[in-house]
Amino acid sequence: MKTWLPFLLLFAAGQAGASAGSYTFDPEHTFPSFEIRHHGVSVMRGKFNRNIGRAVLDPGGERNYVELRVDASSADTGHAGLNSKLPGRNFFDTAQFPEIRFVATQIDYADGKPVAAHGELTMLGVTRPLSVEIRDFTCTRHFLRLRTLCGADVHATIRRTDFGMHYGAPMLIGDEVRLMVAVEAFRD
Repeated sequence: MKTWLPFLLLFAAGQAGASAGSYTFDPEHTFPSFEIRHHGVSVMRGKFNRNIGRAVLDPGGERNYVELRVDASSADTGHAGLNSKLPGRNFFDTAQFPEIRFVATQIDYADGKPVAAHGELTMLGVTRPLSVEIRDFTCTRHFLRLRTLCGADVHATIRRTDFGMHYGAPMLIGDEVRLMVAVEAFRD
């Protein structure tokens, strides 16, 4: 019987799926990342290593809320030289604007699952409307913590010049930035 226990726990883990509730993002498993053209010949990728977030999911209700706060100084492209420049005034100017923040109060649902969120992105002191696509939303029961764990891939595209980041645009470094966030969040 004991040899079946791990399989029963895994089976039970796959059965949870309710999405309504309040969630806290797991910062160790939530990865905000970006892609941008470099010299018009390749795609440069990077991520942010520190973030916090939370969400309230209320399909059919009015209590929907998503907030993701990213430490702009944690930008990491895997290239030490570029990483040393990103906190400076030409890019994220982290001395003056240490945080990038997305807040949404409208969430679209399909079949009870969130598929889009509409809100505002604040970067470099500039706030602009932003709608994000939510893909592959899935919930399960975490077999060790015995709590509901949900995950999704979030996608959006922005123009960095809309936020005042003009350095090298568009020839050296592209203007269009693809944003992706792999999110995992535990139900509170």
